Amino acid sequence: MILLLKKYEGCVVITKILIIGSNTRSISRSFKLLGYTVYATSFYDVTDAYEFVDKLLVPSDINDFSLKSLEDIALDYVDDVDYIIFTSDVDTTRFPKSKVIGNYNTDLVNNKFKLYKFLHKNFLLPKTYKLNDMDEAQEIVLNNPNKKYVIKPVYGTGGLNIHWFSRDVYVDDEFLLQEYVYGDSVSSSFLSYPNHEIEFITSSEQIIGSKMLGARDFTYCGNITPYINSSSKIKNISAKISRMCKLVGSNGIDFVVDNNKVYVLEVNPRIQGSFECVERSFNMNLAKAHMDVYNNIPVNIPKVKQFCVKLIAYARNNGMCNLENIPYVYDKSDCSYIFRKGEPIATIIVSDRILENAMSKAERIRKSVYNSFI
Repeated sequence: MILLLKKYEGCVVITKILIIGSNTRSISRSFKLLGYTVYATSFYDVTDAYEFVDKLLVPSDINDFSLKSLEDIALDYVDDVDYIIFTSDVDTTRFPKSKVIGNYNTDLVNNKFKLYKFLHKNFLLPKTYKLNDMDEAQEIVLNNPNKKYVIKPVYGTGGLNIHWFSRDVYVDDEFLLQEYVYGDSVSSSFLSYPNHEIEFITSSEQIIGSKMLGARDFTYCGNITPYINSSSKIKNISAKISRMCKLVGSNGIDFVVDNNKVYVLEVNPRIQGSFECVERSFNMNLAKAHMDVYNNIPVNIPKVKQFCVKLIAYARNNGMCNLENIPYVYDKSDCSYIFRKGEPIATIIVSDRILENAMSKAERIRKSVYNSFI
């Protein structure tokens, strides 16, 4: 069992945890409430994170949004902490396995083509090709005129660098051509024990590529938790994939749900973007649940209490934004920060027992955020 307090020569020392990911405010809050000393990475110097972190680690190069930049800055603090948590698809093998609470060797699931080959005989997945030639991609597209396709990287997260197929799209030496499947974008949230059996928590509807939120076509824009049309298939597939991929801790899977068909898109072997929505909907500390299940301590999932809506607003143009007097807004930068088009401005999170109330409140806040942008 992991203890928050350790004794060294008669002195009591609070356990230190390093959280590595692109956005860590919400999970930092949950660990701080548990009494941890929290070090956390972030691409942005978000002002409201300081209430929950003892050190916020932001790369000095404001133009470098690679996960490697977060890994590099986090490596400087590995020796100072007891445990490490990942919230993005970083290269986990750069960090000592003995300190990682969660999945370690994740290349099977982070490499989207390896995952496709591993799962496609057992589950529905969009047809996917790994290519290094756009001419070959175009030939596949032309031979299937009734289907739409996207270009995506072999590694990636958050919908970044995914585009509709076009000859004009810039690609790396290797890229994926994937059939586009229409339906609801859904993510599952579950806890995996060391034997890889799961406690299923819920599923959430994902908001993807919302123009009202200033996002590009496939960019992750938030969640609505729980997903009102969830089915037992989502739970059963999550349980099977947890065992097949030998997952531990808090995990999730991205799906497309088209009526009775459930397609697997990606496996997220880490804390997910729906983390805060799940916590609010179920009134639970998901950080504690992650630690407990990793240590084979049974976790009881409470009944859902309310709906939670999360929206990520992206800058439609270059400019500044003063969000100090707008409620339900998080991940706020200093009002002097100049956002570039496409950068995330802030996160909106609202909850209510009635979904329509939560949605309308989130919409009012969304308008206030963009009205404050100059």
